[in-house]
Amino acid sequence: MCVSRPACSITRREVAGSSPVCADRYSVGAFFDRKVDLVRVLQLHNHHQTKGGAMEVLAHEAQLLTEGGHAVDQYTLPPVEEMGLSPVRAGLKAVWNIEASREVTQRINVFRPDIVHVHTPFPLMSPAVFRAAAKAGVPAVTTLHSYRWSCIAATCFRDNAVCEDCVGKRLKLPGMRHRCYHDSLGASAALTAGLVLHRQLGTLDKIDRFITLTGFAKRLLIRDGVPAEQIVVKPNSVPDPGVPGQPDDTRPYVAFVGRLIDVKGIETLLDAWPSVRPGLVLKIAGDGELRSLVEERAAGDDSIEFLGWRSEDEISALMGGAQCVVVPSEWYEGLPLVILRSLSVGTPIVVSNLENICDEVVADDVGITFEVGSAESLVQALNDVVANRAQWQERRPRARASYLQRYSPAGDLDRLLAIYTDVVGARGAASPTLGMKSLQNRERGEA
Repeated sequence: MCVSRPACSITRREVAGSSPVCADRYSVGAFFDRKVDLVRVLQLHNHHQTKGGAMEVLAHEAQLLTEGGHAVDQYTLPPVEEMGLSPVRAGLKAVWNIEASREVTQRINVFRPDIVHVHTPFPLMSPAVFRAAAKAGVPAVTTLHSYRWSCIAATCFRDNAVCEDCVGKRLKLPGMRHRCYHDSLGASAALTAGLVLHRQLGTLDKIDRFITLTGFAKRLLIRDGVPAEQIVVKPNSVPDPGVPGQPDDTRPYVAFVGRLIDVKGIETLLDAWPSVRPGLVLKIAGDGELRSLVEERAAGDDSIEFLGWRSEDEISALMGGAQCVVVPSEWYEGLPLVILRSLSVGTPIVVSNLENICDEVVADDVGITFEVGSAESLVQALNDVVANRAQWQERRPRARASYLQRYSPAGDLDRLLAIYTDVVGARGAASPTLGMKSLQNRERGEA
């Protein structure tokens, strides 16, 4: 087992062809099944201490699949901070986690999946789980929620600026030199060693598809040596709130929603705000290490409201009533869910001009960009919101249409199943497409 723990309790789920599953806090398996067992998906994920988009996507895709009649099992590891490992043991596991590979093999033997979908194997699950899937004869795909294959920090961000020093290098020496992983030379060396070893051993060749969230992320991965034909772009989705929001014209405001950390650009937003023309309130929802800074600025400025951490429903209402949502990120975010949620309620975006997060905003004319990290440029963008209220109102239907076209759950599920079908078919296994069509025909008949 991966960590010292009590004997697992055996639970049984009534799923066709299943057998008892070991479920506990370190490897939680839960079968979800409806009337038709079409595709069996084993999801793998290494949680991080701070809850982020990857965990939300993991749960959301599981829900989409199960509501579509498919069977899902999960094998997860907790954050490294909760496992009580010495630096040496943690480093060894980052290179090759024998216990995780063994447990994944056991889970495959029990659940018998059609496909293994790895969301985040770093830092402790390790890429060795892909070899376990390959040895069992099960195709594997992985979603890149960050840039860990190219950058050991996973962010391509260092010293308050975008950094691509390690992109395209097999040996991530700059990352080691700058101690980019948790400011630790040992931990940085362990992750670097793991990436080098698995590239040398051909582990990346055992990944049937890399799923990137944007075209930019795909191009960056190609620069790091992954063949283009091995990569497919599939953006995430968020639940459809159904009814678009209406801006609050009695006390117009713009909203920032997210973690209060430097790479999210909250400091740039706070620096810009005093110079924005009167007429708007800034509402900030979230939490993080810069909370005290936000509280300090809000205490000294009546036009800033700090809301703290809020529920999803409250966030949806907040975004729906905003004139725009501000996304001032200063690093190559994968695809911020805050953009998807804002578009889902029909609210336009003011976003930094990083290619990875602004392309679709510009293409669909659902917002405007400003120069990343520039408070002066952000002031100009927000002044446009103040001065051209009617134009921003006209963007709202386009924002909602952009969401429906690009980021709806139905489209997301179709794209995900298309990837699974392609990968399983390429392995010579029976394609699940026929079963998918049967379920669709049955549901149409019941409607």
